[in-house]
Order: sequence, then C-alpha cells, then structure tokens
Amino acid sequence: MRKKKTNTLSRLACLLLTLSLLWLLPGCGSGSASPFPPEEETVRAAAEKLDWTLLPEETQVWAEDQILYTLKTNSQMDVALSCAVVEGKRTLTENCTAAGLPGKPVYTWEDWKKAISLAETLYGGFSEGELYQTLSALDIPEPEDPATGAPSATGQGAISWEAEFPAAYARVWYTVAAGTTESGFASTDVQDWRMTFNISLYASKDAYESERT
Repeated sequence: MRKKKTNTLSRLACLLLTLSLLWLLPGCGSGSASPFPPEEETVRAAAEKLDWTLLPEETQVWAEDQILYTLKTNSQMDVALSCAVVEGKRTLTENCTAAGLPGKPVYTWEDWKKAISLAETLYGGFSEGELYQTLSALDIPEPEDPATGAPSATGQGAISWEAEFPAAYARVWYTVAAGTTESGFASTDVQDWRMTFNISLYASKDAYESERT
C-alpha cells in the first residue's frame, strides 16, 4: 500500500510540473490568451489608468473582429484606436491627433509614452514597458518633407520609425504641420499648429507587407 501511494504522489508531481512548464511556454499564460480585438470594458479600464476616457457612443463595429474605439485625453488630443484580426493575425493602429496648438510642437518620446503604453497593453504579448523602452531609445531625426524626402526647412513634415519584437512588428509615424495661417504680401504667418502620432502593431513585418499589397 505504501508503494502504491508513493507512485500516485509521483504521478501527481509530474502532472503539476508538466502544467507549470506549459504555462511558461510562449503562447501560454494570461498575457497571450487575452481576447482580441479587446472588449470595450478592457479598453475602458486601460484608458482610465492613463486618465483617458473611452467614448462608448462612438465605438464602431464592422464585424466581430474589426472594432474602432474613440478616446479623449485630458489635453487637446483625440485618439482613434482600430483593432482587427486579419487572416487570423492581430493588427492594432492607434492614431492620436491634436490641433490648434499655439506653438510648433517638438517631438519627444516622453510625450507619447501613454499612447505607446496603451498600444502595448491592448495588443498583448509584451513585457511591461518593453515597447516604450525600445522605441524611446531610437534617434529622433528632423521632420522630412514627404514630397522630397529631404529635411523640412520649415519644421513641417514627417518622421517614421520601425522596430521588430518577438510579440509584434511596430511602425510609428509622426507629422507636424501648420494649422491656421495668414498670408501677407511676402510671407505666411502660422497662427497655430497640428500634429499626428500613429503607432501600428502587426504580427510580423511580413504581415504588415501582406496588408499593404
């Protein structure tokens, strides 16, 4: 009887060890098992941690796996968050816009830490802070004129970055442009400015390229 009890305990220990190892494998565990697109309550909770507000009346659902959320920040910025599953793969695009800015914006990663954190949380698969830490280590070039690809003499233009992670392929795009202007005889005065910050996450770079074709 003692030997039978010992064998039973050994089998139980092996079973528990196997379950523990499966939990630690990539693709297992709570982080990667989160549903996508994220549910409205999940987005609301993540937004509230940033002192942002989800506007549920503006949520648009095109299909079970395609949802657009709208959020409001405590500044002059509006946020549109698109989440979709394309051919079984996650895609998240977060677009932040601000207009009527009194001075020309100067890009810093710190200004977009909350936006990056929200994308990381809702996409899933990242360790906490991984996305921001990697992106914020990238250089910040001068904005380029989209038409010529050369640095902009007026400070208006676009900057873009990309980075690959085990969890996703990330693309970031930032633009700054004149808003309201007044034209004089020999010059144009900028009255205010507008800017856009966009971060998109794809399952891989191949998935991104596939969506573009």
